[in-house]
Amino acid sequence: MSSAMGGASANQQNKVRPPDKGSFPLDHFNDCKTLMQNYLACMKEHQNSHALCREQTTAYLQCRMQKGLMAEEKISNFGLDTPIDFEASKKAQEEYINRQYKKREDGFVAGLTRAQHRT
Repeated sequence: MSSAMGGASANQQNKVRPPDKGSFPLDHFNDCKTLMQNYLACMKEHQNSHALCREQTTAYLQCRMQKGLMAEEKISNFGLDTPIDFEASKKAQEEYINRQYKKREDGFVAGLTRAQHRT
């Protein structure tokens, strides 16, 4: 019966791995709660556009590192020091949306474009 249900081979394929950065403790003592709430409020205000909440993200992560709630790491490793070209980003999003609308209008067929490129 175990072979019909996947048995031992299925268990070997589904091994649980820890996250790449490891785990970190929850903020049980609310050391960084205010900063987390500021970040969440910013996300809500900006329709979940995290790029517009970089200051709040940086403050929250720095608090967690200072309080020992996560490993010390350079903020640059999170990509928070890289400038964002908001106009280019908005343009790319609009182009993507336009392509999606065009697919709907043209009657999108999954795999058709790839099949056309092969011939």
